[in-house]
Amino acid sequence: MKKTQKGFTLVELVVVIAIIGVLAAILVPSMLNYVKKSRLKTANSNAKTAYNACAELLADAETQGFAMSDCLKGTTTDTGANKFKITNNTVYTAKSSQSDAGAEKIARVLRENGDEAGVFKVQKNTINGEESFVVMWAKTTGDEMVGEYPDAVQWDDWKATKTHVKISTFTYKQYTKKATS
Repeated sequence: MKKTQKGFTLVELVVVIAIIGVLAAILVPSMLNYVKKSRLKTANSNAKTAYNACAELLADAETQGFAMSDCLKGTTTDTGANKFKITNNTVYTAKSSQSDAGAEKIARVLRENGDEAGVFKVQKNTINGEESFVVMWAKTTGDEMVGEYPDAVQWDDWKATKTHVKISTFTYKQYTKKATS
């Protein structure tokens, strides 16, 4: 009885490997873009979480008679305002305890996300002519994916930028919200 062996020829194997190579060359850059886009959305989402925690903190401060500007300055002479203190434009690491009581409350909310608590900073700003604040968030101080709220960074804007700043040098400019119809 004669047994015949079946298998692939060398040419067939080379063709399959070439097809896989072409597919990988097309899909890998797309996947990398998808991952970056996802990281930017996460950064914006975490910035919104920190923003909401900061807004709640500042609302509590206001009900106790402290102005937002008192809470967002580096030093405050009123010891009562110290429990709401967030040093303007300072980068805080959410994983560890903060020296500023207000920043600690925001960090506690971000720590609920687990190991990905990241770093954040609150910056005083003028929005539509009124004093307000903006929150920025990044995974690490060296990360180029910096999310912000209330005006989230858009993917097309981020992608079009050639050099990306880190959270320590990231500043927010005064802006006017677009009217919604």
